[in-house]
Parts: sequence; structure tokens; C-alpha cells
Amino acid sequence: QKAKTQRTKKVIAESSAQKTSTPITASVASAPTTKRRSSRSSQLVGWQRNPFNSVALSSEADVESGSINSEKQQDIETSILLKNLERYNVEIVAEFNNEKVVLIDNRRFRQGEYLNNDILIERIENDQITFRNGNTTVTRNVGN
Repeated sequence: QKAKTQRTKKVIAESSAQKTSTPITASVASAPTTKRRSSRSSQLVGWQRNPFNSVALSSEADVESGSINSEKQQDIETSILLKNLERYNVEIVAEFNNEKVVLIDNRRFRQGEYLNNDILIERIENDQITFRNGNTTVTRNVGN
């Protein structure tokens, strides 16, 4: 009788192991790769939409990724402008007849003039100069 009960237990254990091992491994495997898997599934062509993903969540993700990309693009443009301005020496600001003039690399510039073909001197203040290139604006202190 012991042999029969052990065999029965073994069969029960095997069948329960088969039932529980599959969901456990599936849930363990899907936990860290959920984002990767959902991004892959959204790129599939010829398949219907995943019924477990809601449409609202996917559109929110697209909006967020678009704003992140535009922020990264703005940071890149700002860093490029800063890198271009590093080679110029903003020496001093002087005021003649109520008009401020900035001396950059021994050349005089007024507000509204271009430092080179791309960089506009947008605003001249006593202690800082504001430069603009397209939509990107950078402020530098005088003497730097």
C-alpha cells in the first residue's frame, strides 16, 4: 500500500508541478522584460493589438517619449551653442550715449548684431550677455 500511495503522490506532485511551474516561470520571465516586450509587441506588423495593453497607456507613452526627445534636442542645441561661445572672450561692457556696447575679442558689438553668421547678441546687461542661435538662448557673464 505504501508503494501505491507514493506513486499516487508522485503523480500528483508531477501534475501540480507542471501546472504551477509554467505560470511561475512565465511571470518571473515577464517581470523584468515587461517594457522590452511591450515595446517589441508595439512594433509588430500584421498582428492585432495586444488586448492586455490599453490604448490610452500607449498614447501617453508616445507623448512622453516625444517630449523627452524634444528636451534632449534642446539640451544638445544649448551645449553646441555653449561650445561655440567658449572660443570668444567676452571682455567688458561699456555704455556710450545710452547704448551699451560689449567688447568681444577686441571687437565692439551692439545689441541685435551677430557675433558670427549664426549667433545673435540678443541682450547686453552690465554683468551678462544673452546670445541666441535659432530658438536656443544662452547667457554668459562678462569677463568669461
